[in-house]
Amino acid sequence: MRTGQLFLAAALLAGLAAGLPACSAALSAPLALPLPDPLPPVRLLTLLVGLHLIGLCFGLGGATMLDFWILRWMRWGGMPPEIERTFHFISKVVAVGIGLLWLSGLGFLALYSVESPEKLANPKLWAKVTIVAVLTVNGALIHALVLPSVLQDVRRPMLAGVSRVETGVFLASGAISGVSWYTAFALGLVRELNDRVPMALLLGLWLTALAAACLGAAILWRHLRRAAARGSRLRSPLDEREPRPDSIPTHRFVSVRERPGAAATA
Repeated sequence: MRTGQLFLAAALLAGLAAGLPACSAALSAPLALPLPDPLPPVRLLTLLVGLHLIGLCFGLGGATMLDFWILRWMRWGGMPPEIERTFHFISKVVAVGIGLLWLSGLGFLALYSVESPEKLANPKLWAKVTIVAVLTVNGALIHALVLPSVLQDVRRPMLAGVSRVETGVFLASGAISGVSWYTAFALGLVRELNDRVPMALLLGLWLTALAAACLGAAILWRHLRRAAARGSRLRSPLDEREPRPDSIPTHRFVSVRERPGAAATA
């Protein structure tokens, strides 16, 4: 299933969520799918949780792998040419993960509106929706603006020939991606935050982590550039200490005449 089809299915599910509250009063039991005997019915919530976990594995796992590849590229100063195809492939996996998260997330909202409308008042839920929305926009910007300029030639040092604006966008988008993925994961995992922490505080902590990550990425990039510059300065005097024969001026060559008796002694 392509990413566009996933988002289309998510939109259809959102429309379904708008019409489900009308029939919520007629439902007295959780929604479930019947299975052949002797298997018990499976709740729709269970299926949505499974779909959500698959999307999380694709998105969080792929984004983490991309971050590790980028860190190795920043340190090594170059990567094998085939890594470019790996970058594009993993980025598509991340996009599929985001689509599955939206599909299952909208399914959760629709199911809550039918089975447990009080869950829609949970501040943590809407903080997570906000973070995933920012994550989606950031991913679209990475695909449209960042990857085409960064992946021009993976054999050269990262961001070589890239403007300062594009470099800042790349570092900021990477920091936003890493922090947002793990923040959304933490919000979905920690149930103790349900109905206890206001949405403003959760988003404030997330924004603080974003600022710290962007600052850390800028400091790391500056440190690696200085280390690369020091390495090049250390290598250059050694290369110039012994000039090549073709670089020695001709007036510095001295003719050596054969001494008398040299042939006899030889």
